[in-house]
Amino acid sequence: MIRRINVHITWTLAAVAIWSLSRVCSAFVTSNNFVRRGRSRELNKTSSTLSVEAESSMEENMFDKIVLARSSCTRFRRHGDEGGTGTGTNSDPSVVKACLELLDLARRAPSGFNAQPYKVVLVSTPEAKEKLAKYCIGRNADRVRDSDCTAVFLADKECGRDGARFGAFIRDTYKQRKASRAKTLNDEPEVSNSGNEESVPTLSKFAEWKVRILVMLFSSGYPLPRVISSPISFCVRLGVATVSAFTRRKILVPSLSGAETWATKNTSLVAMTYMLGASSRGLASCPMEGFNAGGMRKMLRIPRRYSICLIVSTGKPYVRVDDIKEDDVGMSHGVENGKSTTSRYPSEQVIFENYFSR
Repeated sequence: MIRRINVHITWTLAAVAIWSLSRVCSAFVTSNNFVRRGRSRELNKTSSTLSVEAESSMEENMFDKIVLARSSCTRFRRHGDEGGTGTGTNSDPSVVKACLELLDLARRAPSGFNAQPYKVVLVSTPEAKEKLAKYCIGRNADRVRDSDCTAVFLADKECGRDGARFGAFIRDTYKQRKASRAKTLNDEPEVSNSGNEESVPTLSKFAEWKVRILVMLFSSGYPLPRVISSPISFCVRLGVATVSAFTRRKILVPSLSGAETWATKNTSLVAMTYMLGASSRGLASCPMEGFNAGGMRKMLRIPRRYSICLIVSTGKPYVRVDDIKEDDVGMSHGVENGKSTTSRYPSEQVIFENYFSR
């Protein structure tokens, strides 16, 4: 009897020892797996961080190369020709297509209140290039003829005339943003009183007119005849400057500019974006302001509400080994080893921190 009890006790202790050992081993394996998962998460985080940093560094280097490679091309290669001057030549369809795509991308450039006070005319046919070249001064005429196309950037001095179109545009933009946000947040659509259609959020009339009035105030592009809008613009700017001077800027008011100045600032952002895009596609560009605006306006049938800021010829550069790479005023241009040869003032003479310095 005692022997049987001893046997049972022995087997029970053995079972308990085996169970305890299994639990210890299981806990050890679980802890090891947890540590491994933690280490793998840390490695994944580290690798993802490194990949993001590497991509960011690559993008920065790419942008640096695009900016440094951009230069004003003094001579373009004619499509299917070795170069020279004369009448307008045929354009490379692939280059013209690329320029149209770049202009479409350039519309993403910022503008005041997103008013987009600009238009662009792309001249690419031989007849149109020859007509446009007649109103360009010096070698600018040759650049228009030889390049594949020339973009004429127009600044809208009376963008207030498109108030109704701009109001509809900001209303549609508001609806799209609200719908996109609701879709992102997985919000349930609100049901209208009829119970069938979803109620679409709309921009209030007050908010719409507030934006439209601010656009007219900053742009001075009042929807009135010029003989009336010009004196009104001058009086408004004078009144705002007077308030700022008499209150010693205790009442903060914006510094307003003329209609052409405001529109030109916004249009120049589009032009610069377009030229950087051309550089990224391996195309050369040349911004020019040496032209007769009156003749160009008549030739392109441009209304007087638009001013011609600048024109940008685009195409492939004409390069020779013995090329002097200087324009008609003796300035050096061109690209060597992926960088523009045009020099700039030292950065310490141009860029200051916190305060202006001479």
